[in-house]
Amino acid sequence: MNTKKKANMLLIAKEIFFWVLALIVIVPFLIVIFNAFKTKPESINMELTLPAKLHWENFKEVWVTGNIPRSYCNSFIISITSVTVSVLFSSLCAFVLSRSRTKWNKILYVYFAMGLMFPVSMVTIVKVLRVLHLYNSLAGVIILFIALILPMSIFLFYGFVSGIPKELDEAAVIDGAGAFRVFFQVIFPLLKPAAVTVFMINFLNTWNDFTVPLYVLPDPDKAVIVQQVYNFYGTYTANWNLVSVTILFAILPVMVVYLVGQKFIISGMVAGAVKG
Repeated sequence: MNTKKKANMLLIAKEIFFWVLALIVIVPFLIVIFNAFKTKPESINMELTLPAKLHWENFKEVWVTGNIPRSYCNSFIISITSVTVSVLFSSLCAFVLSRSRTKWNKILYVYFAMGLMFPVSMVTIVKVLRVLHLYNSLAGVIILFIALILPMSIFLFYGFVSGIPKELDEAAVIDGAGAFRVFFQVIFPLLKPAAVTVFMINFLNTWNDFTVPLYVLPDPDKAVIVQQVYNFYGTYTANWNLVSVTILFAILPVMVVYLVGQKFIISGMVAGAVKG
């Protein structure tokens, strides 16, 4: 067997392998889409079959009875606020840790990096939030998410800042700029790929998080969009058609955000991983 034939067979094998991987993701997504337009009896088996008739009223029912507008509002408030604050704080922190690599700053960086490895104890978090009178409040969830996403954010920003020449800082200082002006007018504009990457990744993770709101936000009026799936799902029965509609409502903003920023996510992750 010649080399060209081996290369072609290898290419075919790779294509088959990636098609199988794609189907693993696409098939469940198609099942959700098809079942969102079915009646309750049609959707009970969650099969990959086309609906006999498109039931658009499922979307209206979920929108009204599932309290989707309020849940969207809660999710956007929590996700956008926590991610925006984390981008600001983590970029400032990474700038200081990268530019002033003292012994204590190195220890502090390792401390933040350890946050990527250790699991989260929801029992402890709930107790702390109760003591601080932040339990069952959007403010408490926002502060909690900020704390959870800071380690990854600092890690990504640190790699980018380390790749920016210190001469730019020195030139700005010579021109009379203070520390904040150096950062916000010189450094931060150069961190646009990192900032977009951190924002996108943390927004996706925060929006899709089900565990934190489940434990920390027991009030139904403060529920986020991913929690609304359980409005139509119980121990002994489930309206799988309405569950599918709720899932589509939940993933729609995520798909839009990812499609808009996917190139920044990929380039940002690669660059942040190899710099510094």
